[in-house]
Amino acid sequence: PKRSLIGPGSKQAKKQDVFYRLGIDPLQEASNDVLMSTFVTEMGKIKHRAETGLTTKSQRKLGKAIRRAKMMGVIPVLSCARLPWN
Repeated sequence: PKRSLIGPGSKQAKKQDVFYRLGIDPLQEASNDVLMSTFVTEMGKIKHRAETGLTTKSQRKLGKAIRRAKMMGVIPVLSCARLPWN
């Protein structure tokens, strides 16, 4: 049986992954609150790889970057920041 919600395959993920395609390291973008908050749910949880479409490596780095951003106070710990135009 197929496992659900694992995420895209390797080839598909490399096509969808913004970080991979642009050669950006998510860990270097930990202070970018707008970028980090797009990968966080309204409750403050990191979105699953099936939702983000990232490669496995980028997803791990993104998780670490989001946790760093929360510890630095760049993004809220328990809920997503409301942008003024939303």
